[in-house]
Formats: sequence, structure tokens, C-alpha cells
Amino acid sequence: MIPEHRPTRLPVFLASALSKLYSIGINHQNRKYDRGIGVTTLDRPVISIGNLTTGGTGKTPVVQHVVRTLMEQGHHPAIAMRGYKAKAGQMSDEEREHSSALVGVPIVAQPDRAAGLQELFASERGEQIDCVVLDDGFQHRKIARDLDIVLIDASRPPSRDALLPLGFLRECAESLSRADVILITHSEMVEQNELGMMRGWIESNTNHDPLVVVVEHAWSSIDQHDPDGQVTSCPVEILKDQRVAILTGIGHPEAFAEMAVSSGAHVLHRCDRPDHEEFSIAVLEQFVRDARSADAILMTMKDWCRLESSGIGANWQGGLPVYLPRLGINFRSGGEQFHRACIEAVASR
Repeated sequence: MIPEHRPTRLPVFLASALSKLYSIGINHQNRKYDRGIGVTTLDRPVISIGNLTTGGTGKTPVVQHVVRTLMEQGHHPAIAMRGYKAKAGQMSDEEREHSSALVGVPIVAQPDRAAGLQELFASERGEQIDCVVLDDGFQHRKIARDLDIVLIDASRPPSRDALLPLGFLRECAESLSRADVILITHSEMVEQNELGMMRGWIESNTNHDPLVVVVEHAWSSIDQHDPDGQVTSCPVEILKDQRVAILTGIGHPEAFAEMAVSSGAHVLHRCDRPDHEEFSIAVLEQFVRDARSADAILMTMKDWCRLESSGIGANWQGGLPVYLPRLGINFRSGGEQFHRACIEAVASR
């Protein structure tokens, strides 16, 4: 299948050929992992949270929800992640977001997560850690896991997608057979019958009976950052009838914009940059010029964290406040079973 939206401008024939080569490579690597080659088993339980596709499924709030669930049960989790596109000596945008939301939770952010975790475990800080949550771990099979959670975006069904670089799939649909839990996200963006079709697609592409959970994403509050540096926590209702300009560098900007509209905002302008892009001065200056009629700028927390780490400062805002929604999840179905699965996975060892 040739998806409607593609991640590359390569001609279809070339992207298709590369997609087939990619499939051969990923399947070869998975067969090695299936035999346990190159897989490290840690001495404490591991929960992996990942995607079948590249970015944009709403993984960050799910990771934070699982970590909080474990902490409420008296556990002391650590997060392990790649630290994608982090500058030397600095946090990545995702690490900064986790660090801000989960104060005090140890985070290992490096490509060799196993080595980083072993180093943490050997430290005084790591002595109390009794479980690990892998952020973006479905394809990171070098660490064995006790629970494998895979997210699928309801608004971008894999059944209409293709493997990289023709589409956004990191693996073929049959890889879902490795998953213990399949979490359908962004259910608020589709009709009920589409969720039913997705459940049927999942059933036809798995050789077992994974737990299927449905969640919707919702903004719980808004952090308002004024040009003078003052930060105020506001209810989501502050967006009602506000004229906003949206600046994003995320995997699924359409979902963010739709949530803004559903919250009552009027979107005057959108600047959607590639996922994880570090905004340049030129991009920001042009954005502010285009946003001059807006009441406020609307950004994701992840983009704001990346912008703060760049050292650009607040002058770029053009005198406008910046609204940063706090994103959370609500369970439509399977919530109780999901929490039980997470708790039992950690208690099992």
C-alpha cells in the first residue's frame, strides 16, 4: 500500500525498493533477538512502552502515567530512553519533559541503555530502584522486558501505512504479536466504528490475545509563560475564543491543532516543523511575523523544553504569551486491566 502521507520526497518506486530492503534488515535483526542473541536481562523488572510507527502516538503522557502508577504502589522506577537529538552534555527535549513532570525520578538517556542502567544501579542513587520503564522500547530489544506495551494512533491506522521510508511503520504489523498490551491512543479523534475496525485489524495481525486498551488524550491545564518570565497555571478554558498561532516540531501536529480547536481556540496560523527540530532564529522570526494578529502562541511542552535548552531566551515571543498545555490520558476501556498488568509485571520479580 502507498500511504496518502509519506515521510520522504523520494520517488515512490525508490521508496518502495528501500522499504523492501528495510523489511529484510529489520526481520533479520528480529530473528536474532527472538533467539536471545544480544539481549540483556536486568536484575529488576522492565516495562517497555513503544510504537509501531515513528513518533506522534502520544507516548510521553503514557510513560508518565505508568511511572506514577508504579510510584503510587510504593515502587521506585527509573526511566531509560535514547535521548534522541540531545546535544553533548544537555538533555533531549523528551528527557527535559520527563524531568519536569516527574521530579526526582532517575532518567538514563543514552543509546546504550543497558550500560547506562547498570551504571545507575551501581550508584548510591540507584540502590532503591526496583523497576525500569523503557521509553520508546518496542524496537529496542537489547533489553528483555516483563511487559511490552505498544501504542497505535487511532487517527493514523497502521493498516493504511507502509514500512519506512515509503510510510511511517518501523515494523510490519505481525510484530504486534510480541506485544502484551496494545494501547489505542487519540481515540477522541475518530468515530466508534473506526475503533471497531482497528480492533479487528489488531486481532487479524496477532497470533495471541493481547490486552487492547483504548485511551483518549486531553489537556488538563495550561501553563501560561509571559514575555516577562512569569508563569501561571490556567484552566484549559482560557483557550476559548483565543486567537492562537501554533508552533510545533512533533510527529503528529494535526492532533495538537485539533485539540486546540476542540478547546475553543481559533487557529490563525500554524508552523509545523519536522519532529525534534531545533527552531532557528530565522524560523522563529518568520513565525512571529506571521503570528502578529494572534492573542497567544500555542506550543507543546516538548517543543518548549527544546527551545529553552537552545538558550534563545524569551525575546523571540514578540510580546505574546506562550500557552503550554499539560497533556494527560483518560481511559475509555481497559483501564483497570492496564493498571493491573503494570503492577503485576513489576511484582512478578
